[in-house]
Amino acid sequence: MHAWWVVTGLGGAGAALGILLVQVQSWQRLRRVGADPVGVFTLGVALRWVGVPLAALHVALFLLLAQLDQPGWWLGGVVTVLSVPVRRLLNLKAIAVIVRGVGYEHGPVVDRDGVQVDTQPYWRMVRSWYRHEYTGRHVADVIAIKVLGLLIHLLFWPLAALGAQASHVAMCQDPADALGHSTDGHERPGDAFRALGTPYVRFATRDRR
Repeated sequence: MHAWWVVTGLGGAGAALGILLVQVQSWQRLRRVGADPVGVFTLGVALRWVGVPLAALHVALFLLLAQLDQPGWWLGGVVTVLSVPVRRLLNLKAIAVIVRGVGYEHGPVVDRDGVQVDTQPYWRMVRSWYRHEYTGRHVADVIAIKVLGLLIHLLFWPLAALGAQASHVAMCQDPADALGHSTDGHERPGDAFRALGTPYVRFATRDRR
């Protein structure tokens, strides 16, 4: 049985590093081609604030699994559940940086209250996001889905962790995915942000804090 935990742990750590490597290569390819300055900027920000921290966390969890065997499995599950709000904070940090550097054809980006997102301090934006997430239409459905998601994270954390690492880098680059809520009352979360139109780089492509 020990060999199973070692293989799973080392394989998971390798997968976490592999996901990060593919994401970095995609960013480097965009930089070489030079045809998508928005993609270069947003993916670079996403890697810095989401991709690299999640990869480091997941590598550490999988290596602990290889060392601790079955206790490492449950420790990994608990930490993965606890990391869910941390992932959200990283996502919001990335989108906060992105909306300060990227403009939109029909912008600016505003939240459900009509407040311009790129002028909000980060922690005020975080409070606003959580308030909108848990108020509005279908809140009970949102909570039920989140509880189910946490259970999946606890029981199947290797798949949940790697899936989140791959998807959150993409999600945090788009206001529709990063700032949309099921409680907004639209057909799909983030529909209001999909009307922003074509994005363009407003500033030099660097991480503006």
